[in-house]
Amino acid sequence: MSVTMENYLQAQHAVLGSALIEPQLVPKVIQQTRKEDFTGPARTVYNAMCRLFADGVTVDVVTLANALGSDYRNYLMELMQITPTAANVDHYLSLCREQAKVLALRDIGVQISTAENSEELRILLDEANALMVDKSALRITTMEDAMRTFMERHVGERKYLSWAIPALNKVLYCEPGDFVLLGGYPSAGKSAFALQCCWHWAERMNVGFFSLETSSEKLFDRKMAGETGLTMEQIKLNQISDSDWERIGCMVERVVTRKLELIPASGMTVAQVRSVTAMRRYDLIIIDYVQLLSAEGFNRTEQVTNISLALHRLAQDMKVTVIGLSQLKRKENSDTPENSDLRESGQLEQDADVIMMLRMKAKSKMTGPRQLFITKNKEGARAMIELDFDGQRQTFSKAKNTQEVVDKYTHE
Repeated sequence: MSVTMENYLQAQHAVLGSALIEPQLVPKVIQQTRKEDFTGPARTVYNAMCRLFADGVTVDVVTLANALGSDYRNYLMELMQITPTAANVDHYLSLCREQAKVLALRDIGVQISTAENSEELRILLDEANALMVDKSALRITTMEDAMRTFMERHVGERKYLSWAIPALNKVLYCEPGDFVLLGGYPSAGKSAFALQCCWHWAERMNVGFFSLETSSEKLFDRKMAGETGLTMEQIKLNQISDSDWERIGCMVERVVTRKLELIPASGMTVAQVRSVTAMRRYDLIIIDYVQLLSAEGFNRTEQVTNISLALHRLAQDMKVTVIGLSQLKRKENSDTPENSDLRESGQLEQDADVIMMLRMKAKSKMTGPRQLFITKNKEGARAMIELDFDGQRQTFSKAKNTQEVVDKYTHE
């Protein structure tokens, strides 16, 4: 059915008519629609239906007529007469929601064409993006349904997000829709670890790396150090020999086919991150780091709380894995990091499905041993993994394996 105002009105009338013909459908109609899905007198009837239902009053043509007055009596009767059957209510509900969404988006499009500044455009684009999110109807699972899907889900090999450090695959079972936090103090290597994981994920997934403090050029330099074996010093000083360029030339295809995109995100809101994620169809996104996102709030705690809630909703609504990097509070003489060390909001601790903390084993060593603590793991055990970090090549490896990585590059 084409989206026209006439068809939209027919869908609204069919939804309300079905509820009047069979009052037991009223809870379903209220649960699956919003007042914004209705217009004119249909919205007035819908609002009255919601008020009566909330007050515990039986909703039917008589109670609605009493609530709305005599002016609406004929309109209610017409709704029942023009609705062929209540048996098709699911179809009517789907049409009503879809047509309301399309017409609302058209209206936003008109407003965009006449917007006078970028801030007005941003607000309108955020509204459009919110409308595009699929707010599916309430899903109730019976024990029979749960048992059937359990048997289907657990036959054969189950695939989860794999990690650049294979030891993590034995501990973490991350899926689309999960919100993962990686915390650490400055210079611990959070960005390098996330970038290494991104490279691994981008072989099979569409990955977006939203950087709020580091340029795309610097991030790519770090990644090339890890891939080519060149040191960061060689790259920063352009000390790249002919043989190095030859080696780089041989790996161009492998690099450019990685499905990884770097997005400078300074000043971005979560709504803007959501918009880019939808537009580029990312399967997984990284936020480096969450406290730098812009958000409303009277203080930093309230702002970061809103950021955390919005990122959690983004992950669940869009079925995208969200990896958020986070700074930690300054804390002296702590042997083991805790979830409460996350800066500026306890909401981060509450919303995350997995929390990891990366720290230098010896504070005086900028390169070398690291410890990765898994301090929250909703579907697995807490753990600690020893890592080595080759700072010159921005590469992490399982403890005691770093020299093998270096040898691989220097002997080729």
